[in-house]
Amino acid sequence: MALSLARSTLLVLMTLVLAARHLPRPQAQGPPPLPELTHKRLLNDLQLIVAATPYLGDGMTIGLVSRYGAAFDPADKGGLANLVCRMLGRKTLDRSAQDIQAELEALGARLDIRCEWDGIRFILNAPSARFERALLVLYQVVGEAVFDEADFARAQDEVLKKLGAPEDARRVARARFEAELFRGTTFGRPIEGTVASVRNITLGDVRYFHRRFFSPNAAALVVVGSAPPAPVVQKAARIWGVWVRRDDVPFTFLPPRTPSSRSVVLVDDPGSPAAQFVLGNLWTPREDPAFYPASVAARILEARLSRSLPTSLLTVGYEGRRMSGPLWIQGQAAADAAPAEIEKILGLVEEFRNAPSSPDELAAAAKSLIEEYRAAVASTGGLCALALDAELHRLGTNFMASYPESIARSTVDAVRDAAKQWIFPGGVLIVVRGPAAALRPHLEKLGTLQ
Repeated sequence: MALSLARSTLLVLMTLVLAARHLPRPQAQGPPPLPELTHKRLLNDLQLIVAATPYLGDGMTIGLVSRYGAAFDPADKGGLANLVCRMLGRKTLDRSAQDIQAELEALGARLDIRCEWDGIRFILNAPSARFERALLVLYQVVGEAVFDEADFARAQDEVLKKLGAPEDARRVARARFEAELFRGTTFGRPIEGTVASVRNITLGDVRYFHRRFFSPNAAALVVVGSAPPAPVVQKAARIWGVWVRRDDVPFTFLPPRTPSSRSVVLVDDPGSPAAQFVLGNLWTPREDPAFYPASVAARILEARLSRSLPTSLLTVGYEGRRMSGPLWIQGQAAADAAPAEIEKILGLVEEFRNAPSSPDELAAAAKSLIEEYRAAVASTGGLCALALDAELHRLGTNFMASYPESIARSTVDAVRDAAKQWIFPGGVLIVVRGPAAALRPHLEKLGTLQ
């Protein structure tokens, strides 16, 4: 009996071993797959991009970008594009705001409209199975918008109330920095406008902006979800193909000028014990190949500054635009310590510009940027955002596939060259917000004080 039991146990073990040989081995986790993109230009010149992502589940993201943004606001009516965005979705030719909201709720959808300098984005999230209804409601919001006096008055009042509300000190400092950096250009004002400029906007301005700047030949529609591309293309062409194209509007804006010397702007905040400070200059346009090594350089610099000044809440940021955007280093410190912190940052930046980064620093920065990219392509929303970026900035149809390689190609020499060109190359703008009486004597030593 014991021998028989032993033989049975041995047979079971052998069977398990043999079966295990045929089981699939766990695979090393690689980068998320990229969907194949289907491109189609409709007869009205609307660019349509469809990405089938059944491996991401049943969710869907539809994005639309118009290449006319806040940069096209009239000089005395800043905030117009932003106000138009606030009014879209309140009424269409045959739907009220309540109807639109009810339709979105029935679809299980959410619509977000964002105003940027270079364009206006619409992001609609919904289940893939309802892509046709989602495409239709988005078209009605964009192409069949109706603007009336009552909605205009409400939207204008909402913007004015927001502009009149207290703002975060860091945000105020950044806003003043951009106003000074882009002074004399269309970008030297808030996207939201000011109280005076928003009050100057009329309902006629809103209607004109929508009629003039919302056009299929200056837009791209991106659909990312589990639905097969063929029916999505067919339905999208039928729904969006009726959108009437307009004449192109030339992009003829005065380019901003990079700081040629060290300039300090002091904004008095007498009751604050701390000082907010922002240092920066102009950044490479988004379509410039230098954007990639410059991004790596900014990431390395942020790591160095954070190690050297861990208590200053330092961030290094940049914004790629059609023209030069901003690069900024922002932080805060006690008012009596802020000038010394700023001086140390200036020294660290100069050291960074003149000495090559180590291979470890380069690898860590590239890895960080590529990991952020991989996180984006692992969701329909991230994929849609990348596709919209590629269309808005004309980065090419291969942008998503080539991005990791473009970052990885950033050599030590390329990063150093990018740092010399785009990080405090000939001058720097410094904006400090805090008690002027305490700060002025020390800031005067850093540069020309305003």
